[in-house]
Amino acid sequence: MRVTLLRRVCAAVLLGCAALPSARAQRAPASGRWKDPAADSLILRAAQRRGLQLADSTLLSYRAEAHGFLAFLAQLGEGVIIPPKVVQTEELALSIAWWQPNRSAQQLVGRRDTTLLPADVGYYRDRYGVILDNLPDRIRLGDGQDVRDVPHPLAPSAMGLYEYQRAEPVRMRIPGREIIVDEVRFRPLNGATPAAIGSVFLDRESAAVVRLSMTFTRAAILDKRIETLVVTLENGLVRERYWLPRRQEVEVSRASPIFDIPVRGIVRGRWEVSNYEVNERIAAVTQALPRWSSVSSDSLKRYQFPGRVIDVLPPEIQIATSEDVANARVQAEAAVRASMLSRPARTSVTGRGISDGIRVTRAEGLALGLGASRRWGSGWVVSARGRYGVSDEQVKGQVALARAPAFGRVPLFQLFAERDVRDLALPERGGVTNSLAALGFGSDYTMQLDTRAAGVTMRRGPLDPFALRVAYETEAPLTATARPLSGAYEPTLPAWRLRGVRAEVRGSGGWVPTADRPWRGAWTLQGSVGGYAATLDTTPRVQPVVARLQAQLLMRRSLAHDRAFVTVTQIGAAGGRDLPPQAMVFAGGPWSAPGYDFASFATQAMLAQRLEFQQPLPGPVIPLGRYGKAPGRITLAPFVQAVAIGTPSSSVQQALHPSAPRRVSGVYPSVGTGVLFFFDLLRVDVARGLRDGTWRFGIDIDRAFWSVM
Repeated sequence: MRVTLLRRVCAAVLLGCAALPSARAQRAPASGRWKDPAADSLILRAAQRRGLQLADSTLLSYRAEAHGFLAFLAQLGEGVIIPPKVVQTEELALSIAWWQPNRSAQQLVGRRDTTLLPADVGYYRDRYGVILDNLPDRIRLGDGQDVRDVPHPLAPSAMGLYEYQRAEPVRMRIPGREIIVDEVRFRPLNGATPAAIGSVFLDRESAAVVRLSMTFTRAAILDKRIETLVVTLENGLVRERYWLPRRQEVEVSRASPIFDIPVRGIVRGRWEVSNYEVNERIAAVTQALPRWSSVSSDSLKRYQFPGRVIDVLPPEIQIATSEDVANARVQAEAAVRASMLSRPARTSVTGRGISDGIRVTRAEGLALGLGASRRWGSGWVVSARGRYGVSDEQVKGQVALARAPAFGRVPLFQLFAERDVRDLALPERGGVTNSLAALGFGSDYTMQLDTRAAGVTMRRGPLDPFALRVAYETEAPLTATARPLSGAYEPTLPAWRLRGVRAEVRGSGGWVPTADRPWRGAWTLQGSVGGYAATLDTTPRVQPVVARLQAQLLMRRSLAHDRAFVTVTQIGAAGGRDLPPQAMVFAGGPWSAPGYDFASFATQAMLAQRLEFQQPLPGPVIPLGRYGKAPGRITLAPFVQAVAIGTPSSSVQQALHPSAPRRVSGVYPSVGTGVLFFFDLLRVDVARGLRDGTWRFGIDIDRAFWSVM
């Protein structure tokens, strides 16, 4: 639940240590200059206060302790809300000292890390320190590789570079005193120059900085891989007089400057500063230290942290878009012209994953593809992609014109025309795994349909998990033109030829555990409705409205000693009279119905439920050179599952699996076990269908990577 600014500021003052709140996103005027003399006066006082060497003669010195985390995360796929995969984390302990005249020393006294995936991650040194001066007059981040020499909005010369606008002040009373905190938004006069964008909260009485949140113009960001860079500094009231550092966060999101594939690397850091000792004598040995230093590596390792890194890692550090970062982005985009923040004009190689570049299916055989896009600073994107199937000798592709937000890649509005093959099946395995199985053994877990379409896709905002697609389409069946190295392909879907209008809603999302919600979850949903004219056996006919829904919910709850309980729920439904085969819901395979043939259930309604218990066991250690080593453990994952189906389509079942037993409505249970190894990236499953099923064996990549496979 969102905590209001007033409540969080009150908490900061009354407790004397709490952090200030997330900035409320205030909309700036759509055009024109900010002319606010009151805001200029507040900024002038704050700038003058920063310029005084002895801003408060009663503050002689302080000591404090800082506890922090650095995490490297991988964001996979187009979803902007799906929690990214934590690759590596570090937990840090820092000793801080400050004394007049404006001298400081920080020493790293504790460090431990854990690698959750093979990685060789290095951080800039300034990520290991706390910002004590609300950033210097010339802002430098990432050791000067991310941002360098950017004028601070409170620097002496800032009034000639920035414009300011005041928001509503926050007033509160404590015994014997009223505190007023003013929020002032800032943006550069010239968006083409290196500058900051954001807001600063100022104590009206002292002009001290209470909170500073900012991002940067495109010209200020030196590393062109960076999509977003957001810094949040919060100060707490110590001894009801001194605003000193309390909480700090930084998030840097990077992508390839050449390839527009939906994979991002995210560095997220967080510091909490506490245990202040004010106006105590600073030891001479501390005063002799440099501004930042570290104890020996052996001493770092001896520092005693409670619990394990992954257990104490705050949930908010595991998500790509925390409330603070989201608000900073929204505020910046609302406050500044799009050209200040958007990614620069460039041409990129595009793709939704590895399978866009190379894949193998029964209908296309080996298919090779490539895409490219051209982006302008105003947010317009022109893109084209194509793919050629070696076996079917057909070209598929798409051309599109899209409007994308300044932050992120997901288009808000897109006009398109395409010819493609649409997969109707529930996801049963990753794309790369399916291509290898199709090529080598004739095992293709796709249910493809030849589709030609022209239409529009829309999304309400950059953080909206849902997208609406409306298009005029034609649909036609495909044939198995390819031959595997061994085995034989099953027949393709005997689809009808349709033409008409179809509206589709797609969405995906997830959440991380919290104190009140111990479950981690991820969900996907796809629903469509269409009206068609059909051709069956060369006879034209009018097809009534057809509706189709597929959804999946995966939930995981961690238990003691690395155990976990996992549930997977899949549902599907189809509605309408005299449904064509492509409107049916298909089940059967490792995730919807293990121990049964792929797509051996064709029905208008199905519900599949899996319950799985994961138990770690000792296993072999695999050395990986500079990337570390795979942990010496495996995870045993026994499961039970059942799929319930409504009245099946016997004709579709018979066409797909001529020799399979005829299915009837009812419940089809399964039992099996999985083994996860190599950082839990690979999974081997053995399962048995208990009602007309068989033994099935499979190996696949972790589901978290399917979106880019």
